[in-house]
Amino acid sequence: MLSSLSRQQAKSHRVGVAIPKTKGLKESPHWTGRQILVYETKSDTTNPAVRILKDSVFREAEWKGVMLYFLDSPVFRELDGIYQNPDEHFRFAIYSYACFVLSLELKVDVFHAHDWHTALGCALHKASPWGKSTVFTIHNLAYQGDHPHWMTGFLEEEPFYLSRSSMDQNGKINYMKAGIMTADKITTVSPGYRNETLWEPNGFGLSYALSFKSENYRGILNGIDTEEWNPKIDPHIPYKYDKNSISKGKLKNKKSLLEEIQRPNLDSNRPLVGLIGRLTYQKGYETFLKAFLNRPRLNHFFLFLGAGDSELEAKLFHESHHNSDRIYFYKGYSESFARKIEAASDFFLMPSLFEPCGLNQFYSHAYGSIPIVSRVGGLRDSVDESIFEERQTGIVFEPNDADSLGFALERAETLYEDKRKFELIQKTIMQLDWSWKQRVAEYETVYEEASHR
Repeated sequence: MLSSLSRQQAKSHRVGVAIPKTKGLKESPHWTGRQILVYETKSDTTNPAVRILKDSVFREAEWKGVMLYFLDSPVFRELDGIYQNPDEHFRFAIYSYACFVLSLELKVDVFHAHDWHTALGCALHKASPWGKSTVFTIHNLAYQGDHPHWMTGFLEEEPFYLSRSSMDQNGKINYMKAGIMTADKITTVSPGYRNETLWEPNGFGLSYALSFKSENYRGILNGIDTEEWNPKIDPHIPYKYDKNSISKGKLKNKKSLLEEIQRPNLDSNRPLVGLIGRLTYQKGYETFLKAFLNRPRLNHFFLFLGAGDSELEAKLFHESHHNSDRIYFYKGYSESFARKIEAASDFFLMPSLFEPCGLNQFYSHAYGSIPIVSRVGGLRDSVDESIFEERQTGIVFEPNDADSLGFALERAETLYEDKRKFELIQKTIMQLDWSWKQRVAEYETVYEEASHR
């Protein structure tokens, strides 16, 4: 999200993006040679945060019109990746402070933090006499960065000097709450998810804080890079197509994919339903399995790409082996394979229990794969099962309801058999504009409002 949004913003604004520098960095951007020190002091201190910040520096690079600032710091430089490492409470506090310093050095108009990992940056700006206007974006409220009090005493010491009272949540220090309570403006990634988080259980314990800040809390749908996600030019798919050649293009890609997964004898005229995602509770794949087992006579063939929960992986492997004429499961993730699934699928299933925004429904629209989605968050905002066929952009069912999902799959089968209507909806969804252009304008409004505050 941040990558494509910042590239669009950079067409008309000065945009800088801060990123921790790890040894797992896959691409080497164009380094400018500029370096920005994070913390300068002549005192010889034993304070671990100060010692680390003294040994940290931002290295500037340019990438597709966006200025990147890689934090070269002892707490990140030896890691393979940014997330799921020990002592994240300390690492991301260091990172947030470094981003705070960087924003002052660059003299930014607005400091925009994302999720709990950078939320303390908003608190630092709020506490500083030199603080900038701040915007805090929530991508998924289920992950809040909450830590025991005894682990976070360093936040009251040099260089942070933060009061932990605004971060206290159920006996823990909660970084997400710190961002919510101190930011000038709060956004999340869809209007629907914004409304859902104002109430429990979707607020995950923070609905009262969001309700308190509701006048300054806004939902803005994510977008996609429509040049990158385009079946006319996608280098990952074997057969290119557009809305005028979708029937032939889909069929060729479907036959190619069935051969790749060693199911060449399957009838390519059967509807192919793609599923791609992390195997977590949030994504609702247990509901899918119930609906799958409850309706053995459905004509669909399901092609599943994902990894995560080991128990769910085992169930999917079991069905893939014992119902090989109905489902194929590939454990893992492959960008190329995911795009092939989008290009070959007639439908794309997203059975999420909650979904802040989702991106695959946008990709599916771009590739003419009709989304079948649960009525939650950003899925509800972007997919409409209208009674007017010229306005229908997908099929919608109730979350965590196997019967509702089963009925949705039956409606998909009926729709697939009605070739005129099916192709009309395919052409309709391929013309939808999910680019960042409109979203950038919405963010500009939020930035202006934050600046006025």
